[in-house]
Amino acid sequence: MQHLDKQLRGRTLGLTYTYRKGRLDIQFLDKDKIFLLSWEKKGNQVTITSSQSASLPRKRVEVLRKISSKSEVRSIAIHAQDRLLRMDLNHGNELILGSYPGANNVYYLSGGLLLDSFLKQDERPPISDNWLNPMDKLPPSIPGTGVTHNQLIAAKDGLSMDWENNSIIFGPGDDTSEMNISEFTIDVLKRGNKPKETTTASLQKTARTVLKRWKSKAGKIESELVEARTWPVLQKKLQALQIGLAMGMSGTDGLLTIPAELSPTERDLTIQVEDNVPLHQVIKSTAKKIRKYQGKLDQLEGVLATVIADIKALEQLSDHPDDKHLLNFLQEHGESLNRSGKQQVDRKPYKKYQSPGGFDILVGRSSQDNDTLTFKVANKNDWWFHARKVRGSHVVLRTGSQTPQHIDIIAAAEHAARNSKAKHSGVVVVQYCQRKHLSKAKGAHPGTVLVHQEQSITINLD
Repeated sequence: MQHLDKQLRGRTLGLTYTYRKGRLDIQFLDKDKIFLLSWEKKGNQVTITSSQSASLPRKRVEVLRKISSKSEVRSIAIHAQDRLLRMDLNHGNELILGSYPGANNVYYLSGGLLLDSFLKQDERPPISDNWLNPMDKLPPSIPGTGVTHNQLIAAKDGLSMDWENNSIIFGPGDDTSEMNISEFTIDVLKRGNKPKETTTASLQKTARTVLKRWKSKAGKIESELVEARTWPVLQKKLQALQIGLAMGMSGTDGLLTIPAELSPTERDLTIQVEDNVPLHQVIKSTAKKIRKYQGKLDQLEGVLATVIADIKALEQLSDHPDDKHLLNFLQEHGESLNRSGKQQVDRKPYKKYQSPGGFDILVGRSSQDNDTLTFKVANKNDWWFHARKVRGSHVVLRTGSQTPQHIDIIAAAEHAARNSKAKHSGVVVVQYCQRKHLSKAKGAHPGTVLVHQEQSITINLD
């Protein structure tokens, strides 16, 4: 801490950027000198390193943009209980680097209020006001207190062992210090990784991540709905534009004014138009936007209601966790998890079969897998199948540019029927089309598609 205080005090914050996942680099400037502090999160561990390097990676993203320009480091403090490093800046601002599981993040505060954070988490955990000054002795609760700064500096010149006294010696020659090997081993063990998470802890962590993603999705859908609900205003504008075109009017200085006696609003209506764009083109684009908004409205309201219901259900399951029910709920909603609640890797999103004509039949495993299969694996000329009006797997018949025979269509449709909620009903209606006739609404749940050119076939499973 003394080393950092000496290096950073009086310096100005320069560029704050990231160039790889979980890593934040902060420049501290002093005339023509640069001191670089790097904070990196790897799983449950955080490493903080420093260097005098002035080079910048070519591909980087600037972050923590709310930091005031010309912020200067006034002092450095470390927390007495938790692994937190605080930089006090001018104007009452603070930069806190966290490195314990409850606060694995970097926070920018002003007057004690959180303004920005590097990793976008929901909120900053509570932090007690128990900070140490640079010259204070570190308490035993903070790992690494057994090795002094002078020993670390001396270790650069070499380490040796005194086997008779069971100690490790820092530095060469007469300028040495030593430490009992047992104390050194205990200190190293303190830095070890956390124990492996239990299934419950892993599931809860996944549930929090999913909940955060769903809430973000709900917010985006609500924003789109606000935009879509403006279609009546656009309708008035369209009517006014049509009147202006019929009356041979033209815009002046980018404005078109419809008098009250002709206006659909029964008062003077001024519309902003581009001078070089003909009115008939503006009418066409406005009408297209109205149709788009009207089409979105009912669909997005239904999607939003589903997302909100799922959020409430997941919150209830998280408040009273039951491993089996929580795992099943997450899997049913598109999360590829193993039995311990962790994300599965190196796993194909589909099961593979052969049609009588030799084409591949791919059957989606879950809702998220259905999305991946339909929109990332399938080509535009492949054929897509799904049991109509019931939940089930997406099925893709991979034909490329070839035309499948009727027997291939039946085989793929049977897989769609048998992998649906209607598999016990005996007779299942299966809808199908080419992949190019499908689309997905923005913000819709995994597995949800819009079918634009549908055909159907009835499968008798008995």
